[in-house]
Amino acid sequence: MKKDRFKRVALSAAVVGLAGVVSAQALPAENQKELDIVIRDFPVTHPDFENFQEEAYYSKFSGKNGANPNSWIAGYGDNVEWNTRRTTEGYANFGCGNTQTPHLGIAISGVDYPHDVASSIGVMSTTPEYITNLVNSSSYAWYGEFKNCVADPKLNPLGLKVMRGLVQDLCTANTASWGLNTDDQSKKCGGKICSEHSWSQIVYVTPGMVQQTLEFPADPDAADDYFLDMINPVIKRNRYACDNQYFEQWYSDVPGVNTTIQANMLLDQDPADPKYYEIDKNWNNGGYFPMDSISEDGNFQWLGSKKDGQFGNQIGPQSLSIFCPPYDYRYASSQTDFKGDNTASLCNAWKTAGGPRNPNAAVAAAEKGGLLGLRHLRNYGFTMMGYAKFKYKKGQSEVFKFTGDDDMWIYVDGVLAVDLGGTHLAAAGTADMDYLSSMGHGCRPGDPLAVACADKLDADGTWKHDSWHYLHFFYADRQTDGSNLRIRSSLSELAPSRFGQPAVNDVTVKVDENGVQVTSMLLNTSLDPTVVQSMVSKGEPSILVMRQVPVKDAAGNVQYNPDGTVLTKTEVYGYYVNNMQEPVNKGAAGILYQMSGVLMDASGNVIESGILGSDQMAFNFPFDEGIAGDESLKAAYVATVGVDVWNELLAWNKKTSFQIKSSSGKPVAGFPDAPADWASVIFTAEPVIEVVPPDTTINRPDFSEKANALTEKAGSDGLDLNATADLFFTPLPAIPGADPGTLSDEDVKKYSTPDENGVVPGGSAMSAGQATAAGTCFSVGGKESCPSWSFVTTGPFRANIRVFDHLGNFVSQYQQVVTKEQFEKGLGQQTGICNDEFGNSYNLYGSSGAMLVTLKMYPVAQSGRLLATGPYIYQVTIVKDEYKHCYMVNGSSPTLMTDRYIRTFETYRRGYRRTK
Repeated sequence: MKKDRFKRVALSAAVVGLAGVVSAQALPAENQKELDIVIRDFPVTHPDFENFQEEAYYSKFSGKNGANPNSWIAGYGDNVEWNTRRTTEGYANFGCGNTQTPHLGIAISGVDYPHDVASSIGVMSTTPEYITNLVNSSSYAWYGEFKNCVADPKLNPLGLKVMRGLVQDLCTANTASWGLNTDDQSKKCGGKICSEHSWSQIVYVTPGMVQQTLEFPADPDAADDYFLDMINPVIKRNRYACDNQYFEQWYSDVPGVNTTIQANMLLDQDPADPKYYEIDKNWNNGGYFPMDSISEDGNFQWLGSKKDGQFGNQIGPQSLSIFCPPYDYRYASSQTDFKGDNTASLCNAWKTAGGPRNPNAAVAAAEKGGLLGLRHLRNYGFTMMGYAKFKYKKGQSEVFKFTGDDDMWIYVDGVLAVDLGGTHLAAAGTADMDYLSSMGHGCRPGDPLAVACADKLDADGTWKHDSWHYLHFFYADRQTDGSNLRIRSSLSELAPSRFGQPAVNDVTVKVDENGVQVTSMLLNTSLDPTVVQSMVSKGEPSILVMRQVPVKDAAGNVQYNPDGTVLTKTEVYGYYVNNMQEPVNKGAAGILYQMSGVLMDASGNVIESGILGSDQMAFNFPFDEGIAGDESLKAAYVATVGVDVWNELLAWNKKTSFQIKSSSGKPVAGFPDAPADWASVIFTAEPVIEVVPPDTTINRPDFSEKANALTEKAGSDGLDLNATADLFFTPLPAIPGADPGTLSDEDVKKYSTPDENGVVPGGSAMSAGQATAAGTCFSVGGKESCPSWSFVTTGPFRANIRVFDHLGNFVSQYQQVVTKEQFEKGLGQQTGICNDEFGNSYNLYGSSGAMLVTLKMYPVAQSGRLLATGPYIYQVTIVKDEYKHCYMVNGSSPTLMTDRYIRTFETYRRGYRRTK
C-alpha cells in the first residue's frame, strides 16, 4: 500500500530556502507536497561555472561597454580554456543567448512559452514539434530592477528599497504597456508597485543544449512496469553551447569534481488558491540556496552551512550574491543590493582576494565586509535534479511551472517538455499536463517509457485518468548574483518521497523452513545505522501493528452484524525487533529491510500467531504532545477505528524512547494521516518464481515463411508488443500429496513441449492477446522454431521479454498483461471454494488453481525481419501483483492463499541458426 503523506514536525524552511529561525510548528501534511531532489555541489573552479557570459566576449575581446580588455583578473585573463571559449570561434560554440547576444538565444514570452520559434542563427529547442509550436508572440518576458517600491504586503513584505523580478510577477496592472526599449528608463511598472526602475531586459534562453529524451538505467527491482531506475536518469548534451563542455558531469556523481546530496523539497499550499503548491525563493526574499542556513530577519545573513543530516556532503560557501564580474565593470561603483547598500567595496575586496574563481576569496571578502559581507556570502555553483511520480487527473488543468535563473529543463515521461537552457535572467516555463496528454506525450515511437503506454492511453491516444507518469526537472546555478527558484504545481497526487522521512511502502511476511517468521519491509529511504542498532538492542516496540479481529462473546463465539457479516474490532500490538539484516537497495522500489521479532499486546503477552496477512504496520515514535493534541488527526482515527484505539496508539508511543530516522536525518514525527494509510501486510508461503530457461541448442527450423507474414503485418510502425510471441496456458493437475506449483524440470518439459502441430498438451495458446488453437511457433524433427521459457503461476501476471543483439542493440520486445479474468478463464471451470475467517468466499479454478505458462519468442526483429545467425541476449521479466485465491496446495484440499508482489528478472544468451 502506498502512503501519500505523513504528519511531521519540521524546521521552518529547513529543507529548502531559508533556515535560520527555528519554528516547531506542526506542518499539516495536507498543506504540503514533497519532491525528491539530488543536489550536486561544485567548486568555483569548475570550467563550466562562473563564466560571466553576459558581457564576457564584448568586454574581453572588443573593449565594448567601457570595459578595459586587459582588466580581467587572474583565473580568467590567463586561463587558456576560458580564453579559447571567448574567441570568435569559441564564442559561437559556447556562447549564451542574452540581451547582448540575442542571436544565440530565444526570447521568452510573458506567458511562459518561447516568444520565437528559433534563434536568428537557426537554433531551435529540442522539445517535440508540438511543444516547439507553442510560441506566444503577444508579449515579452521582462526582468528588471525596481526602486522606491511601496510596502505591498504581498510583493514587498519586508519593505525593501530595491526589488528584482519578472515584470508580470511584480506588476499588478497594465503590464502590456511595458516598453520594448531597454534604454528607456522612464517606463513605469504598470503604475502600481514601483515608481521607477534601474534597468530591465528581455529574457533570453539558450535552446537545444540537451537531447529530447532521457535515458534510464536498468533496475531489476523497480516497482513498476518499466524496470528502470527513475531516480538516476541520464540527461545528455545535444550540442555545445553556453559553456557546457563538461555537461556529462553536471548531473552525475564524479569523485573529485562534485559532491552529492539526496534530500526532499517541500512545496507549501497556496492559501489563496489551494489547488496549487509552491516554493518561491528569489532575489527579494534571500534567494534559493539549499545548502546554506540564512537568517530570516530581512538581512538574510549567512549563518553557516546546513547542519541537517541531508546536507552534510557539501563543498561550502565560495561565492557572494552580488554581480561582480572579474573586470572593470562599468556599473560597479553605483550598484546596490536589496537594502539599498552600495556593494562596490565588497566587490573590490572579492576581486582583490582572487575573485569568483578563487575558492577562498568570497569568505575572505565577507570577513572584511562585516555585516554586508555575511549578507551576501553564499554557496553557489550547484546543480539539482528533481523527481516526482504523479497520477494524472484528466481535465483538471494540472500544471508544473518552474521559474529560475540559469539552466532549467523539465521532462515528463522522459521527454523534454520545457527547454530553458543557459545562464540567463529568471525565466518561466510550464508543463501543461492536459496539453501533454492530448499529444500523447511520452507515448510516441522512440520515447523511453513508451513500452508501457498501452495501459496508459485511452482509445483516442490521450493519457488515461489516474494513470501514473514521471516528472524530472534539471536545474543549474552556474552564475553568481541572484539565485531564483520558483515551483508552482497543481499536481494533486504524488507517490511517496524517496528521500523524505521513513515510511513503510510494502510489507511481506514469510515463514522459513524452520517455522520462523521473516518480515520484509520496503522503505522509501534507508535508516540511520544507529537507529537500526537501537531497534534491535533496546527491546522497545519500534513498529506498531493494527489488526482487525472478530468480536467474541464470553463463551468465545464470534459475533455477527445484522447483515450477517462478522463483527470486528481493531487491536493494536507492538513489534519488538530482535534481528535485522543489512538493507538491500531495490532501486526505485525502495530499500528492503528483512527482520524477525516478537509481537506483543499492551500487557506484554506474546501474540503467538505473529504478524498476519492484512495486518497494518507503521513506525512508532516517542509520545508527542503536539500529535496527541492534533484534533484533526485524532478525528480521522476515531472515525475509523474508535477513540479507544487512538488512546492505545498514544500509549504505545510512551513505550519507546527513540525516533526512527532516515540516514539523512529525517525522523518519523507522527502517525500516517489515517489508518488506511498504514502499510498492509501480505502473508505468503509461495516460493519465488523460477523461470525454466530454454534449451541451449541454436539450430532452428526455417522460419522464413512465418517471418514474411510478420514483416507484412508489422508495416511501418513495427509489430505490436503483444504480437511478437506465443503465450501458452497449461492448467496443472492436482497431484495428491504434492504441491502442483513445484514441478520438476522433466514435468515442465512434459507439459510445455508442443506436438507436431505446435499445440501444448492440455494447453491453450495466446497470440496478440487472443486465445488460439495453435500459435506461430512450430516444431520440426524435435527442434522448436522459437526460444521458449516456462514458469508456474497461481495468479495473474505481467510478462516482458526484451531481445538485444550481442552488442546490446535493441532488437525486439514482447509484453503481455494477463488479467485476473484471463487467468481464471485459462484455468477452466470453477471446481471448489475457500472461505476466510470473515466469511468471504474465493473460488478454485481448474483442478489445482495453478497453471504452467510458456512464452515462445518469435525469432524476428520488431519489424518482423528474420534474425540473423549469431548470439542474442534475452531479458525475461515476470511480475505478479498481490492476489488472494483458492489453491490445491497439497493436491487434495483447497487452501486459501495470498500471493505477494513478486518479480523475477533473468538474462539468457541464446543463438539462432536457421536450418533447412
